[in-house]
Amino acid sequence: MAGREEEVEEDQQRLRPEKDDGTREGAEETGHEDPKGCTDRIKDFVGSTVFLVYTEATLSTWGDRMWSFAVALFLIDLSPGSLRLTAVYGFSKSCAVLLLGAIIGDWIDRTARLTAVRIALVVQNGSVVLCSVVLSLTLVYRTQIENLQGGWVMTLCQAVLIMIAVVAILAGQATRICLNKDWVVVIAGGDKEKLAKLNAAMRRIDLCSKILAPVVVAQIMTFVSMLVGAMFIAGWNMVSMAIEYYLYHRVYVSVPALAVKEKKGEEKDKAKDKDEDPENPPEDQPAPKKPPTTCFQKMFKPVLTLVNGWKTSFHQTCFRAGLGLSLLYMTFLGFDNIMVGFVYTQGLSELAVSLLVAAGALLGVAGTFVYPPLRKKVGLHRTGLISGTLHWSILILCVASVWAPGSPFDPFYYTRASNVTLTDVTLPPDVSLPPTYTPISNSSVFPGSINETIFPTLVYNTTAVPEDPTEGRPLWMYTSVALLMTGVTLGRIGLWMYDLTVTQIFQETVGENHRGVVFGVQNSLNFFMDMMHFLLVIVLPAPETFGFLILLSFVFTVAGHLLYASYSRQVRGHLFHFDLLCRMCKPGSSHKLVTSADPVQDPTTQAPLTSPENTDSQEETTPNTEGKTSV
Repeated sequence: MAGREEEVEEDQQRLRPEKDDGTREGAEETGHEDPKGCTDRIKDFVGSTVFLVYTEATLSTWGDRMWSFAVALFLIDLSPGSLRLTAVYGFSKSCAVLLLGAIIGDWIDRTARLTAVRIALVVQNGSVVLCSVVLSLTLVYRTQIENLQGGWVMTLCQAVLIMIAVVAILAGQATRICLNKDWVVVIAGGDKEKLAKLNAAMRRIDLCSKILAPVVVAQIMTFVSMLVGAMFIAGWNMVSMAIEYYLYHRVYVSVPALAVKEKKGEEKDKAKDKDEDPENPPEDQPAPKKPPTTCFQKMFKPVLTLVNGWKTSFHQTCFRAGLGLSLLYMTFLGFDNIMVGFVYTQGLSELAVSLLVAAGALLGVAGTFVYPPLRKKVGLHRTGLISGTLHWSILILCVASVWAPGSPFDPFYYTRASNVTLTDVTLPPDVSLPPTYTPISNSSVFPGSINETIFPTLVYNTTAVPEDPTEGRPLWMYTSVALLMTGVTLGRIGLWMYDLTVTQIFQETVGENHRGVVFGVQNSLNFFMDMMHFLLVIVLPAPETFGFLILLSFVFTVAGHLLYASYSRQVRGHLFHFDLLCRMCKPGSSHKLVTSADPVQDPTTQAPLTSPENTDSQEETTPNTEGKTSV
């Protein structure tokens, strides 16, 4: 019911500002074209609030992406030959966000907007600068530090680096919640089309930074040194912090609505939600928390804040949509280190993998361009259904790759013997051994893999030097990895459109006084699912068992989209109009198919003639003035 009214508002907004001839309203009234040229329009855009927001987002995401890429390399350099520090950092980061995400969001809700974003900005960039300084000193005096106290000083330095880096991650989460989830909603001023464009542009900036920023810092670290790379990141964050501090102030001054966040404003927001936001009725909004009074409440205030934050999120109508998005984080069907490592074992070159990663990123950026016009055309909730269906249907290619030729998948890998003798090796009819080659007995290329029965290890003149197992493989043996990477690459466009849809649903439905804590809990859920997918790699680390991880990823993806579909069904009352389509297919049918975005409206009030309570029951039976069924 509430979803139907939102779709009506979307239609009204997209019909009002434009004319049939494509000219501006003001130009049509005067009968003259817009006198502004291209240069004037560029000047107007550069001086606009939106440009300031985009500039701030570019500086922030560029620094974040450089640091997130470099910190892993720094930790590996401090512990050569081991991934222990990187694993500890990743686990600590996920645990910190999981436990403190709701607390950070609650702090954002209770703090003035400009104060909150300034504190988060200073803590984030200051932590990165401090971490870079500590790292630089550690690299300069590395020999002396390693020889002090039997290596305990080096261990202490590593622990300090990880703790400071985790603080930077938490502050970065706070900064993103402030700007991407709260400020852009206020800047849009209730214009859903403008909000969609802002969200898409912010995501586009983030994806582009994710591609380009690591390239820049990697060049410095490769061709100069790790030390210079750390100093460059520290200098960038110091300069960026000063510029962002100024830009936040400019945006805050140019949008007076950002200053409205007071206690009496919470009561106003609550009354407004009661009258205008039926998707989040008053009973779904927990009462404002009272300050702790008892000794127990004061002692366990963070724990109570965490519990109350999760309760607040659970009571949101859009919680199922957010949970569905979180399930998509429990996936191996992405371009992370795990997937890259797996495709390397399947014989793809570094160039091929880099091109696939670039193609996936470009398709993700393309999704940010497709999202605004698609949302304007079919509505927000239908955009989520379309993008979700597109996403999981493309991932069927990944499922097919598990059983395609060339797949190393072996469901009985851990129950098989580790070695395969020559008598166990069978060749397909079209493959024969050259006469100058002699197979090695009891050799194991992929222990327990189905490839053992097809491609034994061969040597020339019985020389005991095995060749690369992927060298000389026929092209049809790459069918599996080709299907896998095709599905992962093409699925990015649907994935990022779905992400933008859920983000805007949260922005439109969550009350202003709960926005920070709800997005904090959402980040916690995302990181929890991300932790789960790393733990599964520890349990099933072999390439022969990667097929299980692919299938599990597909199950979680479909489950996430089904949760979103159930949310859409709840707020709209339906998913698809199959009954109307069947009626239209009948010969002589005069029914007109009108979507739920076009209900019968009162011309004076622009409101649906049917009450929200009776919309679902009357949508297929209420006749309009033309004698046609209206939905």
